[in-house]
Amino acid sequence: MRSRAALVSSALLLGVSLTVAGCGAEGVRTASDAPAGKDVLVNEDAGRPGGAAARRAAEVAKAWTGSAAERAWRMGYRPLDQAEWLPPDAFHSGVDKAAFASGHLDLVTQLPVSGPDGPEATVAWPDGSTLRRPLLTARHVFDGLVRNKSVCDGADCNGRLRVTGVKAATRTLATSRGRATIPVWEFTIEGYAQPFAYPAVAPDQPPQGPQSDRPAPDINGVSSAGGWSGLSTDGLVLDVGVSHGSCVKTLPGQVYETKDVVVLIGRVGQLPKDALCDAALRVTPVRFRLSRPLGTRTVLDAVTGDPMVLMTPGGADR
Repeated sequence: MRSRAALVSSALLLGVSLTVAGCGAEGVRTASDAPAGKDVLVNEDAGRPGGAAARRAAEVAKAWTGSAAERAWRMGYRPLDQAEWLPPDAFHSGVDKAAFASGHLDLVTQLPVSGPDGPEATVAWPDGSTLRRPLLTARHVFDGLVRNKSVCDGADCNGRLRVTGVKAATRTLATSRGRATIPVWEFTIEGYAQPFAYPAVAPDQPPQGPQSDRPAPDINGVSSAGGWSGLSTDGLVLDVGVSHGSCVKTLPGQVYETKDVVVLIGRVGQLPKDALCDAALRVTPVRFRLSRPLGTRTVLDAVTGDPMVLMTPGGADR
């Protein structure tokens, strides 16, 4: 059951065969007219889902709620924000932006060997609960900034940026348990008055869903969704990669919601018979619209029943 989800995550991480799919909003119910406290199926188009897809989504939601997997998920550190804090004036020029995006950073200072608390760091929530996590060293984070960056091939590609200082600090971000204060490394870049900050702790790996030991159902027109890469500022739209073969196309996504979970139903349809296709797996970005803001609800895949993690733009899941 894990294989399809693993393929989706791998394709997302490597940027394999990503194509952009547009999503219409016609027929979408908004947060204002969704029944409070009720399970609701939201459609990105005017159509209704097949009965098997709706039944599967309801089954996934029911199995997750109150499960050992849910308890493990709630106890961990699961970011819901893209954790990258740039200065307000980033960037001064196209050359600077291209240099940063390409990882053209020159380190002209000493990196801290460890954080204020040694090899571990603390994630803290407003209710007083805390979690100790292994520290990501300043070297580890800096190396991540200079690796796996986009390839620059334009006129602004010859610039470089100088990192003149690195220090430990904290930032807040949304997590599955509410807003949390996390340790970060702040990188001072020459010419910028405020630092660039990145997390000094990694998130917990997601647990397998309660149905992970069962074969994934084969529902006509439904495909697995992988990690999600973005959430709109109003919390109503998720950007998610949907896996599919090259002989089908993605359709607008559908969502089954409860007060605790959001189950995403990736949908696919047949291409014309004369369309060229092969056996390669593709992952297409699809937007899923919710009836009410995501908040701290868990995002689940309708096919695998597994929780879905937030993927960073740089290519690493958190």
